[in-house]
Amino acid sequence: MKKLILSFAVALLCVPTTAQQYIIINNETPILVSDVDKITYEQDEQFSSHLLPAVLAADPKARLFSGALQETGMAEMLCNYEYEYYPPKENYSIMTGTWEPIVYYYNTNRNKMFTMFVETDNVLAAQGINSIDDLKAYAKKVYDAVYPEDADISDPKDSRNSLNRFVAYHILPFGCNYWNLTYYDGKQTDKVIDTDMTDIAAWYGTHLSHASLKCSYPMGAESGIYLNHRGLKDGPDKYGKQIRGAKVVPGDSNDSDPFTHQAFNGYYFYIDRILAYDKATQEDVLGSELWRVDFKALSPDIMNNAEELRGNFLVYDDNHPEDARNGRNYAYDWNCLENITAENMNAPLLIHRAVCYYPTYLCDIVRLPGDGGSITIKLPPLPAGEWEIRMGTNTQSYRPTLKVYLNDQVAIESLDLTQIYDESDYPQKMKAPVECRFNNGGSGNWASISEYYDNVRYPLGRITTDGKSDNYLRIECLSDGEKGDRYNLDLDYFEFVPKPIYDNE
Repeated sequence: MKKLILSFAVALLCVPTTAQQYIIINNETPILVSDVDKITYEQDEQFSSHLLPAVLAADPKARLFSGALQETGMAEMLCNYEYEYYPPKENYSIMTGTWEPIVYYYNTNRNKMFTMFVETDNVLAAQGINSIDDLKAYAKKVYDAVYPEDADISDPKDSRNSLNRFVAYHILPFGCNYWNLTYYDGKQTDKVIDTDMTDIAAWYGTHLSHASLKCSYPMGAESGIYLNHRGLKDGPDKYGKQIRGAKVVPGDSNDSDPFTHQAFNGYYFYIDRILAYDKATQEDVLGSELWRVDFKALSPDIMNNAEELRGNFLVYDDNHPEDARNGRNYAYDWNCLENITAENMNAPLLIHRAVCYYPTYLCDIVRLPGDGGSITIKLPPLPAGEWEIRMGTNTQSYRPTLKVYLNDQVAIESLDLTQIYDESDYPQKMKAPVECRFNNGGSGNWASISEYYDNVRYPLGRITTDGKSDNYLRIECLSDGEKGDRYNLDLDYFEFVPKPIYDNE
């Protein structure tokens, strides 16, 4: 085995073939991935200049935010770019019926990536913020109201400090370009959501402890990606709320993605208003609407692969799984996933890339094959209040029976996923969301996934959170000793429903 050391200036390309994966450097002789023990990168001055803090520091439009990044010590955190990681030597494959094997690829290295939202100096100046001291005063006013117990913390490197919190809330713990912040790719993928009924939206935890951020793409006259937005197209949402939020705006580039500023270990975006986790955001945006969170959004390790996991979702290409042009399926070792752990699982986590005619939320598939075992999921940070947790999945004869825990308390002793309802006795509250759609039969006829009566939402239980603590869901697969590897649990999405919503459904 060998250790491969690359500087940032060297072009690195992983090229899959039908049998092996190769690394090609500067168009020279390919090196088998299986022959490389580890890929590392030279940490010279040139390399450092391509990491997020240096790229932002070179941006003349964002001097104040860059200064705050340095003063809080977050710049040092943003210079990280990889974990210690040794991938399996073989990719994972499964047989399905008479088809060729479906291959799920392991990442060849495990990257630390970041996404950052940045107010330009002009945006801050419009609010009377012209210096670091002004920004500290603004942050103190906002975050002392939310965290009064920490009002005396003056060290900006302390995570409880108001400026530190201000900066941390602007950072997501994964890397995403503009067209992967939500599921909309600017072309076709808006069809998976009925945008007359709801926005295309995603919720992510940020580097501010116990604080989430909503990204959405409302259609309408002012369409685009917004942060902490409420509304539908050009008016209020079905709950009567309309809050604009901050919009991601383009920079000077004229290429196919003028919004994305890229560094080696992530991306940053300009926003046109100040972003803050204030009381209004918690109460009027995040704390009073239903969140529908795709499984991929639960872990930064999965979100780092968001682009390939979607791919060209109009094309079904499982007969050539080694070809990544249309997207790629991924396998994840359980010890290489942030926010998700497992015990006694005899197979990795498998995520099949999106294909437009899969009748699932966002048209992809999350598989947990095998018999027995359990997984524990750290839930996205929820604002203070009472919440109902729901699981979106589908029922089949080969599904396991589950035991469900919320914060280590048994929520459901036995949840049978083998029962398939017919239309006459299907519980209305358990149907899949009407507004979520798929390409029925690949014919261009977009239909609701709720038309498949094996697509269900199970209420798992309710929790009360103080908004400053972690919450966990544990799902245990109960073995019957018979099905063995024929078991297959699909976890599609979760819903987090605040009390004002579930009380009035």
